[in-house]
Amino acid sequence: MAYIVKVDNREFKVDLEKDGRDFRVYLDGKDRIVEVVSEKGTQLTLIIDNRSFNITLESDGQILVNNEAYSIEITDEQIQKFIKVSAKKIHEKELAIKAPMPGLIVEVFVKEGDPVNMGQGLLVVEAMKMQNEMNAPRDGIVKKVLVKKGQSVNSGDAFLVIE
Repeated sequence: MAYIVKVDNREFKVDLEKDGRDFRVYLDGKDRIVEVVSEKGTQLTLIIDNRSFNITLESDGQILVNNEAYSIEITDEQIQKFIKVSAKKIHEKELAIKAPMPGLIVEVFVKEGDPVNMGQGLLVVEAMKMQNEMNAPRDGIVKKVLVKKGQSVNSGDAFLVIE
């Protein structure tokens, strides 16, 4: 699985492969073995290159690594590509927001006729065991909502239309 990880405004490409209880991690192409020593709720202890890291997952995109705070944002690489392609279509009169991959609609935050602002959350889709919030790429009005909570979607299916 490939992800785009932003840590304090620095962006990395991260590929993960499960290797028993551990993970083989490719960080910008560099191979590392990450040993999961313990996992208790929102706390992890990892060994990377013979160094121990205590990680606490905080809410709102914050993590603590050995008690040092970092801002973090993780996006599936396929969704990131979709967002970049969508950015090119921002200035079209009507803009269909589409599924970048198969998934399940977890939540829909808007209804037809709602005004939306660029960056506003529109819905949450779960794909490959990760929940991703789809945000409005521009200001506009929700013309159509084509999905509902609990609905499965295929790659390329339209979620909603903004005008």
